[in-house]
Amino acid sequence: MIRKLFQFNICFSNVSIVLIFSSLFFTACKKESKQTLGPEDNATGAARFENNSNGWGTVSPEMVLRWNDAAFYLMLNTPQPPPVTPFWSSRYTAMVHIAMHDALNSIVPKYKTYALNTRDKDASPDAAVAQAAYDVIVDAYDKLNPPITTPQFIKDHINEVLHQSLNTVTDDNARTKGIAIGHAAALAVIQKRANDGTQNITYTLPEGTLPGQYRWTPPFNIPGLPVYGLVDAVGWQNVTPFGLTSASQFRPVPPYGKTDPTESIKTPQYIADYNEIKSLGCDNCPARTADQTQFAKFWVESPNYGWNKIARLIIAQKNIDAWKVARLLALVQIAENDSYVSSADAKFYYWFWRPITAINSNNMGATPGTTGDPNWNVLVFPTPPAADYPSAHANAGGAGAEVIRQFFNQDNFSFSFSSTSADPAFPVRSFTSLSQAARENSLSRMYVGYHFRESCLVGEQVGKNIGAYIATHSLQEN
Repeated sequence: MIRKLFQFNICFSNVSIVLIFSSLFFTACKKESKQTLGPEDNATGAARFENNSNGWGTVSPEMVLRWNDAAFYLMLNTPQPPPVTPFWSSRYTAMVHIAMHDALNSIVPKYKTYALNTRDKDASPDAAVAQAAYDVIVDAYDKLNPPITTPQFIKDHINEVLHQSLNTVTDDNARTKGIAIGHAAALAVIQKRANDGTQNITYTLPEGTLPGQYRWTPPFNIPGLPVYGLVDAVGWQNVTPFGLTSASQFRPVPPYGKTDPTESIKTPQYIADYNEIKSLGCDNCPARTADQTQFAKFWVESPNYGWNKIARLIIAQKNIDAWKVARLLALVQIAENDSYVSSADAKFYYWFWRPITAINSNNMGATPGTTGDPNWNVLVFPTPPAADYPSAHANAGGAGAEVIRQFFNQDNFSFSFSSTSADPAFPVRSFTSLSQAARENSLSRMYVGYHFRESCLVGEQVGKNIGAYIATHSLQEN
């Protein structure tokens, strides 16, 4: 049954509906054919680096950044629907970046590796990075959103990047040894993740029956549609994290402090959150400001891509070598992946309903003093088919921001970047700190109509806890 319900999407005769909800839920990526990365993504191609000693340890990060581009090229250009969800994409990007990190640290062991335990000081770092990334990317072909197969133009592009990368290494012996290290690093990562639990993922689960318990949301609650009853990534809570000790390591307290959802929806805070999202999270809410609408759409983009862009912009402001760049990008993607594992744990454990269910049903009559609206709908349709608490998107944002903050021991960075999901009239947003971006990312999920405020704020805090743990426990200095 693995991913079977997603596969049905492309068979559904009502193509317009399928294209709408399949392309929007989770990634909502307004993707152009053969998408290239924006100016801010390539800003680090000539990033500065220290070159004040002999040896490989002062190599430019250019090759790492080149293959960072290549990793996301596959993710961004894979045809949809069905979508490439953040669950699968964050696992994939974590594997690519870990392989590059392990390859470099098998030449000069500055940091602990994740999977590979070998040494060859004479291998070319650039060749090792290129081959490691290439092998993991190729291994991901046809696997990001079955039954979609990877188009030939993507394969041709990745092959050309490898060809150009290896041609930059003029020392034949160093290149050969680097290629061998790259193969070994990729294989070690792929083998270590072969039985990580993702082979057991399914996409259906009975909905709840009590007020406050998760119900399937539109269009996944419409009988007769091929996605009827779809729940995303069932079993992801059992996937082995890359850095956390367990999926439940940072499980938050119950929603609104009550283990019984029928009691959660009677609390004053829940009622306040209910009224807030009802007036600010709908498709045509007059109370929502223009700026709130803009950033609600801006942050719909997949978090592991968005926070990768932020990391690269900050790398461009710093003077760090290939080893540090590879480690930072790997830590960010490890944190993104583990935030989704952690979120899945809490979502399936608490099984709390989404705002659209609560508002359409007026809390099933179980919450005193509220009024419902059967026609209420979210700003960006549809609501992702998973439980509300906590917000995985906010979790991922908190995790990414905290990893970068801990890495540089600094929160105040000024940066601007664009989003694939932004309103075309307002494609770029600017920030003066990581925490500002993380909070806007979190609250965007309330303004877009997907999550109650508590789910957003708790998700962000859990993400910060995850990011702090990953930054201080994974891929540490030798």
